[in-house]
This record gives sequence, structure tokens and C-alpha cells, in this order.
Amino acid sequence: MRYVWRRLMKRCTCCGQALNGQRSSGEVISEINSRASRLIEELGRYPRAQNCNKCNRIVFEGEPGFVQRYLLVDII
Repeated sequence: MRYVWRRLMKRCTCCGQALNGQRSSGEVISEINSRASRLIEELGRYPRAQNCNKCNRIVFEGEPGFVQRYLLVDII
């Protein structure tokens, strides 16, 4: 059901991030920074980050779509 809902709402089916490309780069950067700062407060350290396999957007540790790869972790 989550897959269908994300498709209907025009979101990535893997990580759930919006696929709307009309946002400016400044808005995207500020959104990434706010997500990172929220996770820093929750984790007490900088979160690991990787790209979503489907939409290539940044997914932080603790968010839906983050894959625990114990041998290879894509760190930004």
C-alpha cells in the first residue's frame, strides 16, 4: 500500500522524497540542511548519508530508504 500511495503522491517509491523538480537549488539545500540538523540532534552525531538507488537524492541515516550496508556505506 505504501508503494501505491507514494506513486500517487509523486514520491520516490524507495525513499519517499518528493519528485517535484520545480524547487530552486536554494530550497533543496536548505531542506537537506534542516533534515541533517534534526538528525544531528536526535543521534548526537553527524548522520551517515547515501544516495537513493531510484531517485539519486540524499537519504540520511534514520530516514526511510536508508539501507544499512555493513561492508560498503556511501558517506558524503
